[in-house]
Amino acid sequence: SISGHAAQSTTTHLVCLVGRLASQPVMPTVNIVEVGHVVVPPPEDLVLRLSALDAPWVAIPLIQRVLLFVDDAGGQQHPPFESLVGSLRASLAATLARLPPLAGRVVFLPSTGDAAIDCSGREGGGGVRFVVAESDDADARRLAGDADHDVDAFEALVPELKVEALPAEVLAVQVTRLKGGVAVGVALHHAVVDGRSMWMFLEAWAAACRGDAAAVADMTFDRAVVALPGGGGDLARSMLRKYAPNLPLVCS
Repeated sequence: SISGHAAQSTTTHLVCLVGRLASQPVMPTVNIVEVGHVVVPPPEDLVLRLSALDAPWVAIPLIQRVLLFVDDAGGQQHPPFESLVGSLRASLAATLARLPPLAGRVVFLPSTGDAAIDCSGREGGGGVRFVVAESDDADARRLAGDADHDVDAFEALVPELKVEALPAEVLAVQVTRLKGGVAVGVALHHAVVDGRSMWMFLEAWAAACRGDAAAVADMTFDRAVVALPGGGGDLARSMLRKYAPNLPLVCS
């Protein structure tokens, strides 16, 4: 009958729907074990005013990346997690000593209307937030191999960056022990770095962790090398008023 056919179709549809829902990955539980800061001696009174090319990014979402390291299928594993965290923390400190703006804060200078990177450690204490976490149900091999990325799981593996108002953090790091591997998540302020300089930072950090800091070329954050009409100061302030008119609040 028509009613019987409809009931059968509905039942088949529900079975298929339940099957698809059952196959969806479960949101992994990530537990925060420790929250600390990696602090390096700041350069004396180093304040870098943002250029007109940087200013719009004060109000633009941050850059987030997750690096997944999967244990070798042949049985070779990474070093013990505690040892790995110690190496990553020490090598991050060595890297920040070469790249002090990443340990600074994005600040608002009300006397001039500029935004700047303050590397002195005065604003918000300076340093990079370093989060240690663990998850027993997040499988590193599945996350690395999925054709369709598990966005919810990835979001749990990167730290939040406090950017709603200035002063704002420039960088935060999260190291998470996974089932069968490790995740290293980073969040960076887009007004300080772009995609290329983010990878240059990661390459420098990796080289320092290997004990091969000389493998990475020196980098500069000096905005004065950007040639803009009239020095670019008025243009930068104009861009700030357009994209972040309520500074020091970024999100009103």
